[in-house]
Order: sequence, then C-alpha cells, then structure tokens
Amino acid sequence: MSSAQPAADLAHPADASKMQVDQPETSADAAPAVADKKQDDAPAVPEGFVPYSEATTSILFAASPESASATTAPVFLNPVQQYNRDLSVVAIRTWSEARQREKRAYWEEGLRRKRERKRAREDKGGDAKKRKGAEGEAVKTESEKAAEVTTEDKAPEGAEPQATTAAEPTDAPAQKVPVYKFSLLEALSATGLRAIRYAKELPLLRYVVANDLSASAVEDIRRNVAFNGLAPKGVLSLPGTEGLKEEDVKPSGARSKADIDEARLGKVRVNEGDACVYMYQHRKEEDRFDCIDLDPYGSAVPFLDAAMNAIADGGLMCVTCTDMGVLAGHNYPEKAYTHYGGICVNAEYSHEVALRLVLNALATTAARYGRYIEPQLSLSIDFYVRLFIRVRTAPKEVKALASKTSLIYYCHSCQTPHWQAFGRVQEKVNEKNGNVNVSYHVPAGPPEEVKGDRCGECGGKFHSTAESLMKVLCPTQIGGPMWAAPIHNKDFVKEMLEHVEANSADFATHERIKGMLTVAQAEAESALYFSPAKMASLFNSTCPPIHTFASALLNAGYTASRSHAVAGSIKTNAPRTFVHDVVREWIKTNPVKMSNVKEGSPAKMLLAHEQRHSVSLAPHPEVSTALLDNVKIVRYQMNPQANWGPARAAVRGAPPAGR
Repeated sequence: MSSAQPAADLAHPADASKMQVDQPETSADAAPAVADKKQDDAPAVPEGFVPYSEATTSILFAASPESASATTAPVFLNPVQQYNRDLSVVAIRTWSEARQREKRAYWEEGLRRKRERKRAREDKGGDAKKRKGAEGEAVKTESEKAAEVTTEDKAPEGAEPQATTAAEPTDAPAQKVPVYKFSLLEALSATGLRAIRYAKELPLLRYVVANDLSASAVEDIRRNVAFNGLAPKGVLSLPGTEGLKEEDVKPSGARSKADIDEARLGKVRVNEGDACVYMYQHRKEEDRFDCIDLDPYGSAVPFLDAAMNAIADGGLMCVTCTDMGVLAGHNYPEKAYTHYGGICVNAEYSHEVALRLVLNALATTAARYGRYIEPQLSLSIDFYVRLFIRVRTAPKEVKALASKTSLIYYCHSCQTPHWQAFGRVQEKVNEKNGNVNVSYHVPAGPPEEVKGDRCGECGGKFHSTAESLMKVLCPTQIGGPMWAAPIHNKDFVKEMLEHVEANSADFATHERIKGMLTVAQAEAESALYFSPAKMASLFNSTCPPIHTFASALLNAGYTASRSHAVAGSIKTNAPRTFVHDVVREWIKTNPVKMSNVKEGSPAKMLLAHEQRHSVSLAPHPEVSTALLDNVKIVRYQMNPQANWGPARAAVRGAPPAGR
C-alpha cells in the first residue's frame, strides 16, 4: 500500500458506523474532546456532520445516521496523537527559523563580498576617475554609487517580499532582509488535520500539499480545508486587481508570486495520488519540498527512497514508524532486517535500538544519492518512534557513514553490549600547511570481549543482532547494522524548548513536550541505557536507588543521565564492567541471600567475579541535576486511557464519509 492514511492520526475503518471519537479520561495532555459548542467566530457546522477541534483547527466528520449523539463519528480518532502533532509543529517551526537564519547569513555574506569587489574595482580605477573629473567629465556622486549598490544587491530568487532591515556598515545603504518561506508535503494526509494545522501555525510556511491515495480521504480534506477558511480565494481577490482578468494578474509592488499562487491554489493544496509517485515527480531540484512529513500506518520504509529524492538540500524530514513489534521486539528479526537493514535486539535497551535502526535506514537511503543525514531529534514515544532529521548533500560526508554505523554483540544473560564499527576514520595533520587529511579504513574486529562464544562477565552465550539469520553463514554471529552516532542535536532541542516555553498556551500537550525535550537534551551521548533494577536482578540483589547508582558513576568521572525512552533508566559512558562493580559495592552493605543463587547460574558467576574498579556510593552534589530531579517536569507519560494505541489500518476502497 503506497499511500495509506496514518493510523496514528485518523483511519477509515470498514464498519465506520460503529466507530466513535474516543475521549481520554485521565491524561493531562490529551486532546480536546469533540466540540460540543460553537465558538463565536467559528463557521456553521453543516447538517449531518460533527466537528472535532484541536488547537487552531476544526475538522468535520459525517455523523452516524443511527445516532444523534454529538460524540459519534464514522472515523476513529486517537486523541493521544495530538502530542505527535504538537511536537511536529514545534520541530518544524524551530527548523524553519534556523533555516531562515542560515539563508540570511548566506545572503549577507554574498552582499558583503559584492561590496568588497565593488570597492576593489573603485579603488583600482580611482586615479583614472580623478583625472577624468579634472578634465571636466562627470563624476558619480555618493548617492548614485549607493543606488548602484542597492540595484546590484537584490534578494536571491525565491525569497518572499522583504521585511526587516539588516544592520549594514555606516558607509553603505540599508538593505531589506528577504524572508525565506518553505514548502511542505504531508504525504499521507487522511482528513488533513495535520496539514491544516501546519498552514495555520507555521508563520514561515508558503504552502503545504496534503496528499492521499484514497478518494474519500481527499474529499474529507477538501471539505475540512474549506471549513477552516483556507480554500483558494482566486487571484482577483488580491488588492489592486480591480478590472483585471485572471491571466493579467502578475507580480508587482506588494503583490508577490507567492501571494498570487496562494490566492489561486490555496495555502493547503490537496492532491489525490500515490505518495511515492508524487514524490518521484518532484525529483528536480527546483521542484523539491523543503520539508516532508511521513506518518504512515506501520513502517515508513516504503516511502524513504522517494522522500530522499524529493526533499531539498538542508530540508527537514519528519518520520513516524508504528511497527514497534518489529523494531523493539524480538519475534520478527527477519522482518526487521528486510525493512531496516538491521536486526532488533532482545534486551532492555530495545527501544533505543529501534531509533537507531530507523536512522540507519534513513542514512543508507540518503547515501545512495550522495546525501547524508543530521538527526535533530529522535524519540521513542508510546507505541511509535518519531524522528526529525535534516538531509544535506555532500559526498565527502557520505564517506564517514561507515564509521557512524556499527554492529552490536550482546550477552543473552546480562545483556552487556559490545560495539563493532563498520569503518574507521583517521585524521592526519600536514606539518607543512596545517591542513587535516582524512582517510577512511576498514576496522579491526571483532571486539576482544567477544572473541569467545561466552560472556566474560556472566558466562552467558553471546548473541548478535543477526544471529538467527547469520548462524550458519557466520560462526562469529556478527549482525546489525545500526546508527551509532548521536541521535539528537542538543542546540536544536534547546531551541524547541525555548519555543514551547514561550508559547505554552498554543499547545495542549506542552507539559509533556517540555518534559520529554528536557530529558532528551540532557541525555548522555553514549549509546544505549540500562536500568538499576535490571542490573540488580542479575545478581539476585536488592535494587540500589537510582540516585545511588548515578552518584557512583559521577564519582568515578563518568557521565550519567536519564533516557527519554524508559522510565528509571540511566545512560552513561561507563563500561558495563564498572556498572556491575557498582552493584558489587552495593552488595557489601546489602548482602545477597546465597541460598537463592543456583549453581552455574549467571548470578553465581557475576558474584564470583572480583571487583575491578574502585566505587564510591557517596551522594554526588550534581546527581539531582544530572537526573533532572531539580526541575519540575513531566518526564514520563502514563497510559492516558484504556485500550489505547494505533488505530486500525485504512481500508482500501472504503466509501466516502456520509454515503
């Protein structure tokens, strides 16, 4: 299915008349219920329809014919997903403002270089001009020179009408700073709720294309676009067009090409078609979208290749995958490999592995076209993963992908992970000119810790992330791969936080957004996490408090932070041998009842190991800061309602709502 409605948002089930708009019961950040009263400035609701309101947007559902209830609608709506939409608005707005700054800096640099070249030409011909002036010929005044500079330094093509004034040198005229607006594609739009919110809530958005394969979904989108006052108004609605024909309306003065396009086509442009075909039709550089949002039912992998071809350089790609049973489970390793090119793990850190598998799929897809990815924010949320990445073009950066990709060995019993990189980067400074020469090499392997078939810590059997597929072909059981570089851009996350804090009233889920972003920003950049409870269970020991565990890590000079993926987890750059020694130190004052430890068990072997590191369990002064206990935030969300999760998949050929 190449263009299914996103189950995470809305879906058209087969028995539509029996579906209702579910309302959350206890969630602090759940979406508003179906609207039961009209706002004063809201449009009239057509007879036979039920409105649902979220943030700035209201959409219509055809009311069930056998029920007069205002809460009954022929579409399943998952209110929990307002968090996904709110988070996406914040992320895209943050990226668009960063992009505006980048393009402005580039424009100003071009302006500066032009002026330098002009001054150089003037200085070079200065003596000749003076001689001509002495002979009675006209010499250009300073104002005439300034006018030439203004004419030469026009805003780049594609920029919106100029707005604020840039600070310029005192000897140069002020220049208007162009505003760079962006295009957005929501490839799988369903009812258009997300696309309409983007059109209303993203100031720098030029237009959004709401695409869907389903004719009934497209009909819903058009209805909802009109209901929200975003239907095309026609070019003759623009000021200064009185007495003109449509074909005679051209850009002039305050009327830009973008204004004309919006009046003719609307800010939300609806398209019915296959998402992949539509994106491949926009492969040309001038036709690409600045931002693409992929929120399908299940895996986004079928759309990644087309999306990588249709996204502009420096653009933002927003990706959702709801197939967590494949990504974070352990029952379908063969499906994880065929979908994402890597195998899931049967370990407590499987949710972070899920993120890294999707990033690996994105990175390898981009690399085929000489492009590379920059993860901005990668989150494991509820029943899905949501990633925001920037895509850039630079063959040189693509060469570094192998060094950012790793295999992973892990012990079946104690889950100790060991990384094996796919590549090795070597930098050498040239002594003559100071230039850094970069070379790429094949790494050595496997890691020393896994050269046997048993874990040196607990004696358990080693598993690799592809054991089930590679057992016969590869006795060393090497599997993978997955993304091994950082999964967040801390500066980007910080800007998102600042935006949410400054605009909390705009987002019903702002408390949860702030909580998750705060945890993500504070996360240690080391890969994977562990839970103190799991570590203690390996030794048949009582569990040390998380503050005690984190203090021991900080006292030894290692990093310690929470992970956004799992409550009560810790991320650290400490080796797993030190983590085990923390438990051994704890056991000295909280002994294990040895009668409960079986002979030959992993716990027996772990307890028999001598402690190799000096460990201090004394409270560390920065432990509360490291674990974010000194700030009041909603770090982790409880299940907001019974039987929550992804909605049913869209049914191909379902009749349009209202039939």
